[in-house]
Amino acid sequence: MTTTNSNLAAMKQSMSSLNRYRESLQQLQGTWDNLSLLSQLSGTGTDMSETRQAFGKITTDVLDSLAQETLNKTITAITAKAQVAVDIVVRNLFERTADIGFLSTDDNLSNFLDKHLAGLAEAHDIIQLRERFNEYVQKYSVYFNVILLDAAGNILVQLDDTNPTTQSHDPLIKEALHSNAAYIEAFHHSDLAPTHSSSLIYARKVCHDDSDAALGVLCLCFKFENEMDGIFQDLIGKNEWCVGLLLDEQDRVIASSDHYQIPLGATLEHAQGQDWIVTRFAGRLYLAVTRETKGYQGYMGPGWRGHVMIPLEHAFEDNVSSIIAGIDTKLLKKVMRSPLLFSQTLLGIPKQAATIQSKLNQSVWNGNIWQKRDASHNAQQNNFSKMLLWEISNTGFKTQNVVEKTVADLYQTVVAVMLENSRFFASLAVDIMDRNLYERANDCRWWALTATFQRLLAKPELSSQEKSAITKVLVYINKAYTVYSNLVVFDRNGYIVATSNPAYQRMVGETITADWAKAALQLRQSQDYVVSDFEPSPLYGNQPTYIYAAAIRHQEQTVGGIGIVFDSTPQFSAMLMDALPHNADNDVVKGSFTLYVDEKLCVISSTSRDFAVGSHFTVHPELCKLTPGSTGFDIALYNGNYYAVGARASSGYREYKGAVDNYKNHVTALIFIPLGKAADINAMIDSENLLQQNQFKPASNMTTADNAEEYATFYIDKHWLGLPAAHIVEAIQANNIKPLPDTSSVLEGMFKHGDNVVPVLNLARLTGIDFQAPEQDKQIIIVQAGPKLPKFGLLVSALGEIPAIAPNAIEPLSAFFATINIPAEGIAKVMTDKGENLLILLSAINLITRISEAAQQANSQTSASPVNTDEILEQAA
Repeated sequence: MTTTNSNLAAMKQSMSSLNRYRESLQQLQGTWDNLSLLSQLSGTGTDMSETRQAFGKITTDVLDSLAQETLNKTITAITAKAQVAVDIVVRNLFERTADIGFLSTDDNLSNFLDKHLAGLAEAHDIIQLRERFNEYVQKYSVYFNVILLDAAGNILVQLDDTNPTTQSHDPLIKEALHSNAAYIEAFHHSDLAPTHSSSLIYARKVCHDDSDAALGVLCLCFKFENEMDGIFQDLIGKNEWCVGLLLDEQDRVIASSDHYQIPLGATLEHAQGQDWIVTRFAGRLYLAVTRETKGYQGYMGPGWRGHVMIPLEHAFEDNVSSIIAGIDTKLLKKVMRSPLLFSQTLLGIPKQAATIQSKLNQSVWNGNIWQKRDASHNAQQNNFSKMLLWEISNTGFKTQNVVEKTVADLYQTVVAVMLENSRFFASLAVDIMDRNLYERANDCRWWALTATFQRLLAKPELSSQEKSAITKVLVYINKAYTVYSNLVVFDRNGYIVATSNPAYQRMVGETITADWAKAALQLRQSQDYVVSDFEPSPLYGNQPTYIYAAAIRHQEQTVGGIGIVFDSTPQFSAMLMDALPHNADNDVVKGSFTLYVDEKLCVISSTSRDFAVGSHFTVHPELCKLTPGSTGFDIALYNGNYYAVGARASSGYREYKGAVDNYKNHVTALIFIPLGKAADINAMIDSENLLQQNQFKPASNMTTADNAEEYATFYIDKHWLGLPAAHIVEAIQANNIKPLPDTSSVLEGMFKHGDNVVPVLNLARLTGIDFQAPEQDKQIIIVQAGPKLPKFGLLVSALGEIPAIAPNAIEPLSAFFATINIPAEGIAKVMTDKGENLLILLSAINLITRISEAAQQANSQTSASPVNTDEILEQAA
């Protein structure tokens, strides 16, 4: 996410984890300053300026990155909430635009208005119409009032008998009377709902089927406050500090999740065109985002925007550890090395820190060696210098540790965002589904009350004209409600009377034998409905779907039923697509996919070809066993990719699937967000494992026996070896070793050291240890066992401690091994920070012998002239 505001520097003060690491690094900086001064005064020969600068740069980089990712974590979370808040309500209102269009054509309304205009309407007519309105709101419970007015604005019938208004002067009425639009949508204070500060009302004129002349106006009053309370309750947890808001076109607050923080009617600064802003309200700084609706099927709503604000002092509270607490640590470590989530720069920071520390350890190691060789220092000076050198190394380790912890926090923050996103968008997918299917349960029950269906099906036999009349109504409904593939009406015996889809006209006269149809004919209440299993149906091209059904009753008798065939394939797919996460460019995150899975682990719908409808779901199946309304997430390895997998179990919407609803259907939405390819992650981890740094820990106890001798130790892979410290010149890192013609030789090549060219012995080849030296920065130890003996180099993996060992602590190798093929003098048990370890002590004289033998062998096997050291010197230089 792009940072578009210069307030990031100021916001860092509110980032607790960032400040914690910054304070630790500042303390270490003071220690570095003191050690640098002491090092110069004591003459240890260790220059720390380069190390300090390198650590300083890397810590600045990682702190800046952590600050950016901490900001992104918060912005990602509140942006998703702002987008969903407005998109969910727009989806809901889209259904309302269809409701007003269909209900306004109800014959009961036009017949009543005819009677009213003729002066023939009686009290029982009003009661019957109010009962019909009540039936409607019992099913479509999103409305608090249904009002029928005449052309003069007089309220003739309304559901809410506590409303004192008898005549309305709302301009909405006049607009509806003179408009042929499918609906009029208005949000303002209205005398139709005088107790509400603002009301969302849908209106349309009522006419006869064959005329555009207005007989009156129908108004549906939407439960706006109630709806927004439910949306905010799902979006914002009890312990969250953010405030969910809806803004109108004038940036006024029309809905708030916390009226005490941000009241209704307040005018706010919006963040349109920007990722985020820092804004002030009521003397408090907030981080805020604003999002326009994406719309739904071309409907863009009343022009509202989603807006979320969070107090700056609570915007970056550290909850990462609690988010990732249940994740398998091995999987977590894997995805924390993912090139998909992190740039090479960020992934390389631990390696950079380790390399800096490795070079510092080399300097400390050399400093100890030089102290040993410097006869001008007395024992007390040497002990002080050693302690100072070890403290320098310790401080480096502490700095490296803070850097690594900071980077780990950075990595975990990014992964936590992905996991939280997976759970959030899975919840969104379920919410979209439950809200959509709520409407389907309502539709089948309401259309079962259609007077034409009730009257005609009560007849013992239907003529072709009467069947055509039923078909006409079904076709009209289906055109208005395109989420259905087919609508079917059947009689009391299950015979199909009519269908809305001409492709199924051939089935008229056939008997529906499915269990759902039989169950529908057994229903006795207008609030009851049944739903088929998600299974193939001949009414849907033998493809699996849900069919919602209700009984059609006339004078307390069941005369038939209606089945509405949900167009599940495109509709579920569209729901899942709408729940997919998007990147900063508003494109769907590449590789992500979503599914609906039922309690039998059968895939209902999926955006991935790998999970066909009807197939068995086997990836993390335990996530499909959540209790209704529960959420979960985890990391999964699937098809060679790591994913953040989020899940949410369906719990219904309003009364749909609620406590008073007999229908139960356990469906889980799952979302897979890619975290990286396993092969790429493993390759990176393998390459890092090959890199062996100088990771020795300085000895804390410097007390040794009087006759003890110091040994300079090093590693070949994981094998620990050593030479007398007095035989060591220094340790260096080299890239210009000139190889010899014989590649099988134990000699790595020749290397220029000062004015000399020295042979470099590859101890791994000599001893048969499986170790591949890095191409760059090879660790070389320069050895000279005496002033008259030649110098040579040892290619090693890493440097180790410099312990002092008494002669009586050294055992001959024969005490451990019957035969040995390495140039060693003995072996000693040495106590290190990791416990007691075996150290193999090499013989410099034996090593010189091996080098000489290897050189002679190389010359004897070369058909050309013997190796010319002068030529090598020139090339190495």
